Amino acid sequence: MKWITPLAVLLIFHVSLTAQDINPEIFRKNVEVLYTAADAGFKSIKGEETGTTDEGDKKYHSTRKVSGAMDVYIKVDGEDTHTYIAVFESKDMKAAKAKMEQMAQIIFEETEAKGFARDSGTDMSYEGYRKETVEFASDNIDDLGHHPSFSVGVLRGTDPPIIELEINEPLWK
Repeated sequence: MKWITPLAVLLIFHVSLTAQDINPEIFRKNVEVLYTAADAGFKSIKGEETGTTDEGDKKYHSTRKVSGAMDVYIKVDGEDTHTYIAVFESKDMKAAKAKMEQMAQIIFEETEAKGFARDSGTDMSYEGYRKETVEFASDNIDDLGHHPSFSVGVLRGTDPPIIELEINEPLWK
């Protein structure tokens, strides 16, 4: 009987740590810093190589963590394109979708003055095949390729739900 109380306290503590909330003010500052880092190819925040992703891409430590993220890293694919990835755990799908919406809106608000627009995209990796995107508003691929881009989605088949934030460096370096 004496072990039930400490076990309950430990369980509540674990749940509160794994389903961290995003501090909107800190997240706004993180977006600005990460936008600047992405624009420069993540050179200022890219640390040592830590292995490979499940897809075989190189994985690097990031010196910048986003508010509420449980893990962050920089992925470098075979074409030497750098992508900052942050993962967030949520308690359920309703909370995950609300957090994803909050993140996408903050990213949009912080980049709108730079000419960015918010949209939805399709991606097989995400619940409902949907992700929220924030990228430079242009129909010209050359213009798009000179700017970082953001996407946020809830990964399919994760329990508890995992939200993934991706920030891509400009394609034309």
